[in-house]
Amino acid sequence: MAHLSLLGGFDFADDAAAAPVFGRKTRAMVAYLALQAGHSHSREKLAALLWGSNGEPQARMNLRQALSMIRKAMPSAKGGRFLADGDTITLNLDDVDVDVARFEALAARSTPHDLEQAMALYRGDLLDGFGLKEEPFEDWLRVERERLRAKAVVVLEKLVVTYSEVDNHASCVEVATRLLTWEPLREDVHRMLMQAFAAQGRVNLALKQYERCRDGLQRQLHLQPERETKELYDQL
Repeated sequence: MAHLSLLGGFDFADDAAAAPVFGRKTRAMVAYLALQAGHSHSREKLAALLWGSNGEPQARMNLRQALSMIRKAMPSAKGGRFLADGDTITLNLDDVDVDVARFEALAARSTPHDLEQAMALYRGDLLDGFGLKEEPFEDWLRVERERLRAKAVVVLEKLVVTYSEVDNHASCVEVATRLLTWEPLREDVHRMLMQAFAAQGRVNLALKQYERCRDGLQRQLHLQPERETKELYDQL
């Protein structure tokens, strides 16, 4: 089976073939179409998305070349890789495992196991480190990155609350630390991390966590920690 990974970068692997080499804009097109599986797109729209800075004839030619490359690099075991209807095309990924699709499906569930699996798939932001000097594509990529990051934040929020409630201190520390890299001013998460450190007997780390929370609030928001956070600190 073929696997398309878009979280944390771009990678395509087919168990039955050598890994293909994609050009930057071909990778961008695969990612764009994969995240909108089942939706048709006009050739004009795709050409403008990735080659808008070129004239229309050149953009159309570049699009044809990219589509040809995708067909060769990602042969489909279930018919054609593209479904064409007049001037519109749809990328057929029925035989491809796409990490974004699996992440979103698991993130919508509620069991800790499913949520843990979702975060195992979230190795980084969408196409992390990737960019093009094409404003329409960059606008789309920014919105999609923020959308998927927001889902990952919700998953981590659910996990850290669950681990805190069942006194799984080691997992609470791991998840809270990851969440704070994205949401460093979340006092509720700082408190859960402080409590987990204290429960492990690592009071010194709990105290340092309070200092990080306090310093971040002062530096970025010119605020003091909430009363609940200060009271927890005094109890340590």
